[in-house]
Amino acid sequence: MNPPPITSVAARAALVCWLLLATSVLTRADEPSPQPDPGERISHASEIWKLIADQTFYGRYNPNGMSWAEYQSTDGRTAYKENNCIYAGHWSIKEDLVCYRYDAINHGQPACFALFRHGNELDFYMPGADGKWLLNAYTTDRRPGNPDKMPVEGQSCVGV
Repeated sequence: MNPPPITSVAARAALVCWLLLATSVLTRADEPSPQPDPGERISHASEIWKLIADQTFYGRYNPNGMSWAEYQSTDGRTAYKENNCIYAGHWSIKEDLVCYRYDAINHGQPACFALFRHGNELDFYMPGADGKWLLNAYTTDRRPGNPDKMPVEGQSCVGV
């Protein structure tokens, strides 16, 4: 059984608006995760430092598209926001990877990522068991400083 045709102009306009919104929100999260261009890898500690220190990143996870934000202070402390909670933690550079550690996440074990440029944004890849890179998250915006005033110390989850 076919659905009834959409006849009103308002209903058609609403459907078109919804489809445009849905496709703009579901950008890279719904695309297959190809291997990154090796030429876009950011592998020098000094370059990683320049891109991360005193910056707030806003992004999405792959493949679910869930939003996150993270502020990296110049002293190695960080604040990570997800699902209306802010977690205080630490970031560091180990060889050619950036690592994040939060006591309340991943049992306090660090998670380390290779950074790749994707236009003006950054992709965070994890090394896979088969030698391939796995896209974990990507930025959708980057801002200097801590514009959201996220705390870099305190409780394990500070509700927003």
